[in-house]
Amino acid sequence: MDSHTVVTRESWFSRLGDAFKGIVVGLLFVIGGIVLLWWDEGRAITTARGLTEGAGLVISVAADRVEPANEGKLAHVSGLAQTAVQLKDPDFPYMAVKALALRRTVEMYQWQEDKQTKESKKAGGSVVKETTYSYKKVWSSKLNNSANFSQPGGHANPGNIPYTALDLKAKDARLGAFRLPSSMLDLPLNETLRVPENAAMSGNQRSAQGGIYIGKNPDAPEVGDVRMLYSYAPEQDISVVARQQGDSFGPFSVSGGQRSIQMLRPGLYDAAGMFSAAQSDNNVLTWLLRLGGLVALFAGFFLILRPLAVVGDLLPLLGSILGAGAGLAALVLSLVCGLCVIALAWLFFRPVLGVILFVCAAALMVGAKMLLGKRRPQGAAAVTPPAPSK
Repeated sequence: MDSHTVVTRESWFSRLGDAFKGIVVGLLFVIGGIVLLWWDEGRAITTARGLTEGAGLVISVAADRVEPANEGKLAHVSGLAQTAVQLKDPDFPYMAVKALALRRTVEMYQWQEDKQTKESKKAGGSVVKETTYSYKKVWSSKLNNSANFSQPGGHANPGNIPYTALDLKAKDARLGAFRLPSSMLDLPLNETLRVPENAAMSGNQRSAQGGIYIGKNPDAPEVGDVRMLYSYAPEQDISVVARQQGDSFGPFSVSGGQRSIQMLRPGLYDAAGMFSAAQSDNNVLTWLLRLGGLVALFAGFFLILRPLAVVGDLLPLLGSILGAGAGLAALVLSLVCGLCVIALAWLFFRPVLGVILFVCAAALMVGAKMLLGKRRPQGAAAVTPPAPSK
């Protein structure tokens, strides 16, 4: 196996210094988590209200003609999106297709370094780290800088990937009588474009797996070989909800200009279906950002509390106990803090739900306090002194 191991020792004082430096990073994580949660709640509520407002204003119009009377209104249009011009790779002109969008992905065969570290705590608080670096050849769309490898000798990669990823969108796409802005054509690229049999390939270009291979032998790739694959979005039925802007579409302002609506989805949907799907997307994004904010809070509080575990590592068992306690405390603090931030944001828009969240946060704190109280050793109970004799 192509690997090597490096053993290092970190003293307790060095670890303690790093832990105290981590407090600053932890504070930044906590602030970032709070800001993210606050912004996400405001975004989610404003977006939901904007979509509700838009659902009450939208009108469905026919795709076969542009009605000047609908200028500036929020319009819903469905039909077949078409284009008259092929999308063509400027570097390889034989890769062309009549489509709404075309993507070229590029990968290079190169060395990749992986590392795995094992730590063992020693009496006195020091840590011995065994880091094993292993090397393998992989296809990757990102350049691995071999100069940063622990053992660059024998694992050299080229300094750059000769071609980059490419995204093309049709500039003449139409939905009936309407022009489709290329910025709206974010469609699934679920069709594969293959190299044509009569392609005028030159030099060391070859066809492999339907794409372009640059190298000697696709069955025995060498470091530096490149492969490119193509996918595209064909002409298809779509549905649009946006501001009618001449014979095209633009963003429609809602919620007093705080949000805008400009939606395109593959398939034929009525207006209600478009807004229902948009509300679902908003809910999913909201929960993902909430999770991200809570993770940031947990990481921040854990870094703030980590010096306690490092101090306890003077006795390895004590350090493990304090480390687990720091993790539990960070979890409780992140949940309480996160719920409070979300509740405060909701108090501006949804007072009832905001109060409920505050109650949940308070219940969580009380529950944690009761749990810690139950863990007190029995011997810690107060002893009533005997009454003095008369």
